[in-house]
Parts: sequence; C-alpha cells; structure tokens
Amino acid sequence: MMIPLEERSTVLAVAGLDPSGGAGLSMDTAVIRSLGLHPLSVLTGVAVQNTSRFDARIDFSPDAIIRQLDVLVEEFPVGAVKIGMIGDTKIVEALAIWLAERPRLPVVLDPVLASTSGGALGGGDVPRALLRHLVPRATVVTPNLEEAAVFLGREFTRKEEMPAAARALRDRGAAWCLIKGGHLDHGSAVDFLGGADTELWLEEDRVGGSVRGTGCALASALAGGLARGETVPEAARTAKALVTRAVRASYAAGDGRFLGIDVGS
Repeated sequence: MMIPLEERSTVLAVAGLDPSGGAGLSMDTAVIRSLGLHPLSVLTGVAVQNTSRFDARIDFSPDAIIRQLDVLVEEFPVGAVKIGMIGDTKIVEALAIWLAERPRLPVVLDPVLASTSGGALGGGDVPRALLRHLVPRATVVTPNLEEAAVFLGREFTRKEEMPAAARALRDRGAAWCLIKGGHLDHGSAVDFLGGADTELWLEEDRVGGSVRGTGCALASALAGGLARGETVPEAARTAKALVTRAVRASYAAGDGRFLGIDVGS
C-alpha cells in the first residue's frame, strides 16, 4: 500500500538530465516514487544524447545548482541525497561545502564518469575532485569496476577483485562502498558491499541484454532505503532486487531498452 502523500519522506536527487529518459533525473524520480517517497530534483547539467549517440554535455553553474538546493531545503525535510552526474570540479567543490553544513544527511554517491552512449560525463579532473571532496562525505559510494579503476589507478576485471576495490575506496573515506559488477561478462549479476564491520555479496540471476539506467536506479533506490530508515545492507538488498525486477520488465523504445519501473499511484 502506498504511503499517504502527507506522510512521505523526500529524497533529493542531484543529477543530470538524459533526454532519452533512460537515466539521470528521469530514472531517479521514477525509482523514488516507486518506493512511496517524494523526489526532489536538482539539475546539474544535460547529457545531449539518444540511446546510441552522445553529442555533448552541458553543465549548469555551481551557483545555479546551489540555488536549487537552497530553495528546496527551505520547505522540504530531506531524508537522503543521491548524487549522480557532475561534469565540473567546481560543482564538486560547491556540493561538498553545501553538504558539510548538513553532516548527518545520508549521501549516496554514484560517480557517473561515462554515458552508455559513449560520452564523458565526468572526465578531466572530476574523478580526482570526487575522490578528494565527496567520497569521504558519502554514506555509500557506488562505482562500477571501470569507475573504481579510474579512481584508484589500477585495473579491475574479475569478480575476485571487487572486495579489494571496495576496501581501497573505503580507505579514501567512504563509510560504505558498493562495487557494481554488472559489466562482468559471465556468471550472475553480482555486486559487492563493504563496510567497516560488514562485507557481503549481492547476487541475482543475470537477465540478458543491455538496459539503460541500472546504475542510476540502484543508487536512487539505495538513497530511498536510507530515507526510510533502513540500514545500508538492507537498503542495498532492496535496491538490488528492485533493479533486477525492473530489468526483467524492461521495454524497447527507439534503439534502446529501458527499465520498467512501476511508479504506482
């Protein structure tokens, strides 16, 4: 049963817009609503793309982003924050300052460095800035193996290497690290979650085909679970199951496949 509107907690999604509707803020808001929570959206920029071609990335200014954040928190008590696409180091620094004033706010950092369509969404010095300013602030950081390799300057290609990647990022300050293994080309769909006293594997049957937005959906669902008061392992299990259901319910549009998210009513 859906939570009555007047009782819904809010989740703040800070991310980019994917005009194709498969990832970014479009996916974040759909997932948050599907959990019976209210989404707040702060736009960091636009990935000008469709499902097969990346054309450009257009970034908002740090001031425009902080103004969006400030006006929202005037009215809404925020239960958790999900951070996705950040294309400029100055945005990273501005977000870090804003979050430093809210030290108890749970933060899920999804370090989106490249688009499924092939474009750079966080290149240049952005990974270094994320590692310095936002990874230490994150309740959970959710890189895939390729993103972990960029952060840590070493290659990760096997399931057996996922715990080492998670521990190395935790050494950089993240409270929890969820390494996504969806890009592995064999076996089940497996992720690895590591915290100070808990390490666990999250496995689901692999569903064939490439589907857009799985990383965005996982991070948003994680933030939703934290906003509902779940522990990080509980929220991670819930998020993993949600993404698996959405992949099974995926549908075709244009030249791509999109997650089937049931937003209810």
